[in-house]
Parts: sequence; C-alpha cells; structure tokens
Amino acid sequence: MPDFLDEKFLEKLTEHLAEKVGQHQSATDRLIMLSGARMNWIADFVTDPGVEWSKEDLNIDDIYLTGTNPEWNKVIIDMCERSPKKLRELIQSSSDIATVFSDAKFEDIPVLIRVEEEKFKILDGMHRTVAAIRDGREIITAFVGRLKGDKLMPMVEPHVVYDLIKAYQRSKEKDRIALIAALRLLKNNCANVDDLLRKRFNKSWIPSDEIQEIVQEALKS
Repeated sequence: MPDFLDEKFLEKLTEHLAEKVGQHQSATDRLIMLSGARMNWIADFVTDPGVEWSKEDLNIDDIYLTGTNPEWNKVIIDMCERSPKKLRELIQSSSDIATVFSDAKFEDIPVLIRVEEEKFKILDGMHRTVAAIRDGREIITAFVGRLKGDKLMPMVEPHVVYDLIKAYQRSKEKDRIALIAALRLLKNNCANVDDLLRKRFNKSWIPSDEIQEIVQEALKS
C-alpha cells in the first residue's frame, strides 16, 4: 500500500480527479473503467462492435452457469457441473445447500449472456439467475450477445496504452522491441487502440521522437 503523509489530502485529491474524469466520461467509458476495476469481461463484450445484441426470454435450463465466488463455485461448478437443473434439484434436496444461496435476490432486470460454443453463458447476473433457479422460475429475460467475427475486439481505456509508454520511459534499460510488441498486441486485439495511437498518443500529445518512432512501428502491422 502507498505510504503518503496525509490520508485526508489523498481523499480530497481523489475526489477532485474523479470529478474531472467524470466530466468527460460517457456511460461506455465508465463501464470500461469499472469492468477493468472488477477484472471481468463485461466491457469486452459490450464495447466490441463485432458483437450483435438481442433481447430474449430464455429457458433457464438452457443457460450455462459461470463462476462467482469460491463458496458458490464449489456447488455450481464442482457439484452441479454448471447445470441449472442440477442446481435446482440440489437446493430442493439439501437445506445446507439452500442456505448457501439464501441471500441471492431476484430482480426483474435482464441478465447479460454471451454465446460461446453454442452455450448461453452468463456474463453478468449470476446472483439473479441463481435466485430465479432457487425460486422455481422457468424463464429469464436476457440481453444476448453473439460474436459475428472470429475474435473479440473490445475497447480499452487510454491509460492501458499510456501505462506501457510510461513504463518504458522510466525504465533504465529500455526494451524498445518489447514496447513495440506490446502496443502492436493491443492494436491487433482492441478496437480503439489504432485510433488512440494515431490521435491520442501522437506528437502533439507526446513530443518525444523516440516514442513517436515506436508508435509508428507499432502501427505498421
């Protein structure tokens, strides 16, 4: 943890930065930021222009349950093999298992589903889905995302690119090849990085000939 002299000063500074950032953020920007903070894949699917979305009413037993926390995973994944039907039967037959999921609450808000390998995988809304299973519901409303291309191309926060450049700039042993490779990896796998390199990390913003040569190399393929 950082060791700073004045915690209250840090709190005020954080509030000030949050206010400045919030003035320029769209809902999509906030989603990317928060999804990154939570280390999940929600923003990857929502921000990929190659994902096609539809609103559907799904049979709960057709859903492929995904991971949550270690306690729930022991039941959902290890014991029930991600099957809503097996989970429902286990909850009904075991009071101990029912207790594990007693705090799950159903809300009439669509869950997010990604379609992979012809499976309806929960992207967001596992608590609502488990509550629906426990309560004996048969149908759940979902926003379903289907990838039209052969790979995800989500958007990333600009700081992801900036962090790599900063790491290079403060490094005593500068690995130019590694930075080019890292930027190229992002450019080839994230929808907005090519545009970021051209417009946000050009010479107007980073007037370093060395960095600009690296950026141009990263843009070549």
